[in-house]
This record gives sequence, C-alpha cells and structure tokens, in this order.
Amino acid sequence: MTDPPTDALADALADASAHPLTEQLAAATFESASEYAAALERFLRTDERAGVYIGYRPPSLEDSSRHMAGLQALLFDTGWSRLGWPVRAGGLGGDPRFRAAMFETLWKLDIQIPEPFTTLEILVPVLLVFAPHLADELLPSLLRGDEGWAQAFSEPDAGSDLASLRTRLEPDGDGYRLTGQKVWSTYGHLAQRSVLLARSGGPGHKGLTMVLVDLDQTGVEVRPIRAEDGENHFSEIFLDDAWVPGDRIIGQLGGGWAVAMYMLQWERGAWGWLQQGRFHSRLQHALQLAPAEPSHAASLGHAYTLVAALRLHTRETVERLAREETLGPEVSIDKLLLIDAELATWNAIRDHVGPRFELDEELHWLRAEYLFSRAAPIYGGSQEIQRTLVAQRVLHMPRES
Repeated sequence: MTDPPTDALADALADASAHPLTEQLAAATFESASEYAAALERFLRTDERAGVYIGYRPPSLEDSSRHMAGLQALLFDTGWSRLGWPVRAGGLGGDPRFRAAMFETLWKLDIQIPEPFTTLEILVPVLLVFAPHLADELLPSLLRGDEGWAQAFSEPDAGSDLASLRTRLEPDGDGYRLTGQKVWSTYGHLAQRSVLLARSGGPGHKGLTMVLVDLDQTGVEVRPIRAEDGENHFSEIFLDDAWVPGDRIIGQLGGGWAVAMYMLQWERGAWGWLQQGRFHSRLQHALQLAPAEPSHAASLGHAYTLVAALRLHTRETVERLAREETLGPEVSIDKLLLIDAELATWNAIRDHVGPRFELDEELHWLRAEYLFSRAAPIYGGSQEIQRTLVAQRVLHMPRES
C-alpha cells in the first residue's frame, strides 16, 4: 500500500499540506489505496501540525486521549480520515480500504492510532447496515474526535455467554429504560455514548436488543477499572432507569443477536489489521533500542513470522469486508492469530531489550504495552472459545461427548 503516486497525482498534490482534500479532489484523486497512502504520508511529513503526533509517547491513557483527539480533528478537517466512508454519513466516499491504508501509514510514521478510530471501525459499519439514520447523524462527530463511544456487552455473570445477559430494556412512552450492569467496557470512562446489548424479551438469543445509549445522563454511572499496567483500560457501567430514545434501537427490537454476530466480523478483522501494524512498529523500535544479538534471533524471527501471518490473514479479511461479503465463524482465526502474534511480539521485545526494558523510565510506555499484552488470550473472546468455534464450525470436528 505504499506505491508512489502517479504523475497526475504528483501534479494534483504538489504541495499536500497546502491542498487538503476537498469533496472535489476526493472523488477523482485516488484510484487505489496505495496512491492514497503515499499522499497521506507526504502530508503528515510536511504539515507542521502533524509533527506533535510523530513519536508521541503518552504519559497516561487519559493524556493520550486528549492529545490524539487533535490528530483526529486534523485528519477530519483536511479530509484524509473521511475517505472510505459514505458521503451521506459525512464521508468523502471512495474505497473502504483507504481506511486500512490510513492506519498502515500512521504506524509507519510511528503515530499512535487514536482509540476512537478502533471503536468506530467496529461500530459504525454496523450502524450503516442496521441503523443508517444514526450513522448519518453521528459519524462526523465521532470521526473527528468530538466525542467517543464504548461497547457494552459483557456483564459480571455473562462474559462470553451473551445469551445469558440480564440488563433489562423496558418500554417507557416513546422510548425505553435501561437497568442493569455492564463490565469490561473498553475506555468507557472516556466515552459519551455506548452501543449496548440488553434483554428486551424472554431468555436466550431471541430476547436481546442492541441500542445506543448516552452515558452522560442521570441514571448512568461509569467507574474505571485499573488494569495491571496502571491504566484505566476498562470500565463498569451501572444503569438505573437510563433513558434510551425510541430511534436509538439498532436493528429490530429483539434482533440484537443478529446485530452482535454481524459486529464480530468487524471486531476481528479491523482490530487484527490495526494490531499487526502496531506489532511491526514495536518490533522495529526494539531493534533500534538495542543491537541485534544472535541469541535473540530465534524469538525475533518467530515474532516477525507470526505478525506476518496475522497481516496476511487480516488483509484478506479487510479485502472481503470492503467487498461487502458477510463473514462467518472463520473470523475466529483472525483472533487466534492475533493472540499468538501479540504474545510472541512482546516476549521477543522484552528479551531483546534486556534489563533496560525493566529499568529505563523512558520505556514506561513499552512496559505498559507488554503488561497489557498478557491479557491477549482473554480479551475480545477467549482463546479457548475461539478454538472451539474454529474446530466445530469451520473444521466441522465432532463435539466432545
């Protein structure tokens, strides 16, 4: 995705910083993701506003959220992040693979991916299909970084078993009331809204409904959960008659399970593609921190191999999603590859950097990422469950008796 632009592009973008994208330029300028990536890289390298984001190491998650919101605004206002999203929802149209190319370019330049980009890559494609009125209304503010969203599925007694969710959605006038508790909502304390799965009917899959709820209202309390690395990656959300307007239903009342299953393909594919870029970036950074040692060659090579496998597989997933294919249980393979690549990457980095990894205060951000990587076999769907899904629904192996 890094081929140089054509001569026509070079003329059109002779000074990328002085010629941000417009509706007129966007429709005709880029014929491929490679051309887009080359032009975006040029913009980020030459526009002085982008310099504060290259190589930025956040002192905390909250500081990162505030700082990187500026990058979101810059990319939106100049048009770069709007490519690949529908015009009707505030985008500039074009191939959805432009979005994947944007993430690749940011990692290449050692620019942290703003967390809201990850969330919207999972949630907005779902809204475009199941609640287009919400996507059309809310995508611009989310894409620009003016607000953040969370995802609230898991509960204290219902993690991977979503069919046993107990948070209730009850009719009330022209809307609904939510009562219950959610847990493990990523960056929930930094979000203004959350996509939430609740029980609107009887037990099992058919009694669930997906909604979009405002978190900054009476009846909602969000408590951050501090992780092992000292950061508030997750939150609990307590709901006590929280209000949901009638037009905030995503899909059909009682159709939440189908929406959740559709969402999984984006959660696996988009997330895996994002992470492989980060792993490549971090491995490269480790090699710059310490000279290559023969004793580390095996672990580094193993990590690079697994990250390459993740890249190739998630690239195919992204390609299929861009073609608007509906993916099935095979997306669990993306998650399994991600687990192996993440653990191998950080094990190799820790061994390669040596004592400095533990002692150098300037590498606190690297240690924090290492500590978070220990949760890879659990977050986003446990390793055991993904293996079972692949065994039974992809390989059609017999169930254990």
